[in-house]
Amino acid sequence: MNILSERSVFKISGDDGFDFLQSVVTADITPLKEEKAVATCLLNAQGRVLYDFLLYPDFNNSEFSCLVDCHHSEKTELMKRLNMYKLRSKVVLSDSENSSVFICDEKKESCFLDPRHSELPFRAVRKKEAIDCDFLIDSEFYKKRLDLCVAEGPSEITRGEALPLDYWMDKTSHVSFNKGCFIGQEVTARVYHRNKIRRRLISIKNQKIKLDPSKISNKSLRFINQIGEIVLLLAPVDLINEFETSNNEPKIKWFNNNVKFNYYL
Repeated sequence: MNILSERSVFKISGDDGFDFLQSVVTADITPLKEEKAVATCLLNAQGRVLYDFLLYPDFNNSEFSCLVDCHHSEKTELMKRLNMYKLRSKVVLSDSENSSVFICDEKKESCFLDPRHSELPFRAVRKKEAIDCDFLIDSEFYKKRLDLCVAEGPSEITRGEALPLDYWMDKTSHVSFNKGCFIGQEVTARVYHRNKIRRRLISIKNQKIKLDPSKISNKSLRFINQIGEIVLLLAPVDLINEFETSNNEPKIKWFNNNVKFNYYL
């Protein structure tokens, strides 16, 4: 098993925990009752992503309890935000400083299938001292995940600006359109049901050591970030649809070269 150094963990529990989460996050969290992981987001009222995270059922508690797997830089503020929303609900948020998120390629006890894509490794939460692990070079997991166009964290999903559907979150199971209301639901549902998705996330390999976004000549592409050699862009849906309906390899013009791009499949 390998540790993901940029992830942190905290716990949500209490009699009202399930109903509380179901009312604020974008995903249907019912799979937690089936001992499955859930990928979800917290949006603002305008339907923009504030946080993305994963939820795991907590096997060590008889009442509702789940573990939150979030970006380490956002744990404290995410806990504060959820505490603000809970009001008088019987919900307890508690830190899990001694726990870390691990990944492995094979199904092991208490490991969860990553719901965002079938080709991603299994995930698990373990006490740091309870397992003999190989430490993962983060760039290796970045590459695998971003080749699949599964974005996570503030460096990949622009906080307060990103629309979840631009990041394939209708495909990655982050967003449910059947469970009822959640914060930002009205905007998200309107974009989805009226087929108003204008852009989607794509990734390419960039040969330049450091990319200057102002030098991108194709103005239909919106630069998000460069993670190592991988560049994240928002591309017009029509461009992606063109390749989905043909057998041609998806390519874009990139600094006078035709380069392959990846999108969520």
